[in-house]
This record gives sequence, structure tokens and C-alpha cells, in this order.
Amino acid sequence: MTAGTSATTFSPNAGCTRAQVVTFQWRANGKPAPGSSANPFKDVTGGYYYDAVLWAVEKNITKGTSDTTFSPDATCTRGQIVTFLYRDLG
Repeated sequence: MTAGTSATTFSPNAGCTRAQVVTFQWRANGKPAPGSSANPFKDVTGGYYYDAVLWAVEKNITKGTSDTTFSPDATCTRGQIVTFLYRDLG
């Protein structure tokens, strides 16, 4: 589901971004392809998390931080992580 923060470190006390958390969940679910290529977020234009974000929105795991932003580089709070997990698990 994840690799280290470098070739020799893992950084267990570092925060996770919203993009990282959604990507962890997407990978845990088998990296499913999103059913649609519609992207409502102007700040999600590519990167390792692109399909993960589209999948998470499609599955109602997250709606983003506004109608047009996901804030992929923002630190994910504990509350957001629990909410993402709860919605993912039903």
C-alpha cells in the first residue's frame, strides 16, 4: 500500500496528505479504475493519486474540500481519515 519516504526511511511520525490517505485506500481496494473520467477538482491534474481521487469521489468516500478543490497536499486530519475509512467500509 505504501513505500517509505526515501530509500532508507519510513517516517512513521510524519503526517499524511489527503492524496496519500485516499491512495492508501484505493490500493487496499485493489486499485479499481474509476467508472468515470469526470474530474471536478481544479487542483487534481495528474500524479500518483489522480485515479485514487476520482475513485474516492465516485464511491462517496470524499467530496473534496470544496466543489472544485480536493486539497491533495493538505495534511489529512484524524477525523478525515476516520470518515474516509467509515465511508469506504460502509
